[in-house]
Amino acid sequence: MSGGNGFRRTDAPHDTAGAPRGLPFALLLPVAAASLRKRWTAFAGSFAALALGVALIGATGLLTEAAADIESPDPAAPSLKKLLTFTAGVSGFVSVFVVASTFAFAVAARRRETALLRAVGATPRQVGGLVLGEALLVALVASGCGALLAPVLAPLLADWLVRRGVAPGGFSAPTTPGPLLTAVAVEVVVALLGAWAAARRAGRVRPTEALGQAAVDRGRTTVGRMLWAVLALAVAVTVPLLLAAMPEPLRRDPQLRDPRNLPDWALVCDLLAITTVALLAPLLVPPLVRLLTLPVRLSAGAVGLLARQNALTAVRRTVSTATPVFLVVALAGSVVGSTAAFAEARDEQTRAALRAEYVLEADGPNGIPPEFPVPATEDDRDEDADATGGAAGKGGSGRADGGRLGAFGRMGGHDRMGLYVSAVADTPLTGLDGGSGDAAAGAAVTTATVVDGDITRAWELPAEAGSLADLRGPGTVAVSAGLAKSRHWRLGDRLTAGLADGTKATLRVVAVVRTPLSLSEVLVPYAAVADHDRSLRANTAYVATDARASVSFAFEAGSGGKGAGGVRVTPAEEWTGGNDSPQNRYLWIALAAILGPAVLYALIAVVNTMVMSTADRLRDFATLRLTGGSDRQVLGMVAGEAVLTTATAAALGLLVTLVTQATTAWLYNRWIDGAAVPALRLPWTVTCAAAGTCLVLALLASLVPARLALRGRALDAAGGRE
Repeated sequence: MSGGNGFRRTDAPHDTAGAPRGLPFALLLPVAAASLRKRWTAFAGSFAALALGVALIGATGLLTEAAADIESPDPAAPSLKKLLTFTAGVSGFVSVFVVASTFAFAVAARRRETALLRAVGATPRQVGGLVLGEALLVALVASGCGALLAPVLAPLLADWLVRRGVAPGGFSAPTTPGPLLTAVAVEVVVALLGAWAAARRAGRVRPTEALGQAAVDRGRTTVGRMLWAVLALAVAVTVPLLLAAMPEPLRRDPQLRDPRNLPDWALVCDLLAITTVALLAPLLVPPLVRLLTLPVRLSAGAVGLLARQNALTAVRRTVSTATPVFLVVALAGSVVGSTAAFAEARDEQTRAALRAEYVLEADGPNGIPPEFPVPATEDDRDEDADATGGAAGKGGSGRADGGRLGAFGRMGGHDRMGLYVSAVADTPLTGLDGGSGDAAAGAAVTTATVVDGDITRAWELPAEAGSLADLRGPGTVAVSAGLAKSRHWRLGDRLTAGLADGTKATLRVVAVVRTPLSLSEVLVPYAAVADHDRSLRANTAYVATDARASVSFAFEAGSGGKGAGGVRVTPAEEWTGGNDSPQNRYLWIALAAILGPAVLYALIAVVNTMVMSTADRLRDFATLRLTGGSDRQVLGMVAGEAVLTTATAAALGLLVTLVTQATTAWLYNRWIDGAAVPALRLPWTVTCAAAGTCLVLALLASLVPARLALRGRALDAAGGRE
């Protein structure tokens, strides 16, 4: 009984105990089959998104696994394993959002069928089981296809890395099950979670309200999504604050506090900000749409008003179609902006500190070869010409025997030549700061710069205490002012460290200086490690001369040009000459490797979701035509919605870029000595190009299927979805 009218209201069939028992499952199967036939475009879009997502994660995972024990052929290039790890991470990040959004949209597009099932007695459990079963079927087939595609994509990316000099020749990725199974598991779980969330929302609606809920989709944010958004926001705020404050436990990790790793942490901050805004999208999209369409609301045009109302009454569809566009714009603006800011700060710092006139860089893993000729001055060539009766050495070399760098670069001042060469390399120091020096004990490893020659001739490093002139002989070390402050080191302190061969050494701090990003925060003389690191090779040498000398190389010295023995020789002004400089070249190659696959996948997703959205609205187009709308008005409405969706997503991406650029500038100015990165200088060219590309793709992907759909009879299309 309910109330006093003698009747009991029923929303579904009940058993003898009064509990809802739902429809027989056999009756639901024909509904599922019919739904798959009628909504095949939605499932095809979900299939494509998941298959490409698995292929992307699988390919980058295969490459990351293959690069575990492989070093880059060029010492100036980034770590291959680290680069591919970031590539796999960003690719996974993008594909997870796209797959979850696509599957949720595919389920939400079936709200009419779900409403009918609830109205005729299906229980929430039955609706959820039906939806998850369909999603699982599509996900398993799609993931299998993606796993087959991954070994095809991996060699393409490997070949690109080899041609850019980041990976050694012959680098390839053997097909192993681990990365492929991981990619399949991740994407299938994400797809099911996206479908389950949408089905759960639909299943909670009461049967008598189901059809009304199906008519208008307000896209209310769930409590779970809000909790995740709050958590992401908290992490996004905490990480930059921790990096800026650098508490004592974090300072002892060399990787955390090394300023040269700032681009990595900027990328982490960018992804956290993007995650936060993406989770808050259902709350941010409606007011942003109203703001962007305010002029349309005041106008008398029906097409613009229809586009506006369609975006507002189908918020989940708008969010799903805007997600890939948002990812493209936000990633392009944030990551490119952070990278450009770091490159500029490093160049400014290097220009202010570099005294050398030329920079020599090894063009292979074996370092600068011992037989590499030292350049001669004009005075030396004149002297040699006099000694040989007017004939200088071959090729214009200033000495018949050719000056040489030596085994590692046993250089120093050449008084007669007025020429000074300083060579540097990297070596690991374990347990620095009074640790045990035992790598097996888990002590942190610091990468130190080994200096051979007079470093003061190459770099002008302001000393806050001590002098770099004392950096000579075993048992000495110079440290950066920032590192000394964070570790509470002072001039004269003795530090214990494990050398490359495990030998424990005691190093006395002889200088506290401000080091540029091109050098490590720890400088040790060659004599301190010469007998303990047999793999030591000079990867860079700096050439300086007296003011009276004029350097003339015996080989062509062009920007990034290769000299004798596979050594790049670059004038100092070109070495710090912006994006085309050799030291920034690999920075942009790394950026392309990290962002390229993810952005390409997101652009494909833009087309995919737009096609899905247009195909889902064929009945709406037919209804508009039956009520007097022309084909031109229908296409105008479709184009208006595509423009509005892209503009909304681009605005959110620009918002993220503003926040991330301000955060990045704050961190860089705090950590990089002498940096003055503007807080609100955005990469407008890249951001506008990304938004423009997405707009063109969105228009094509929505107008072409809409135009094809308008070829049929409106009356047939109007009844086709019922």
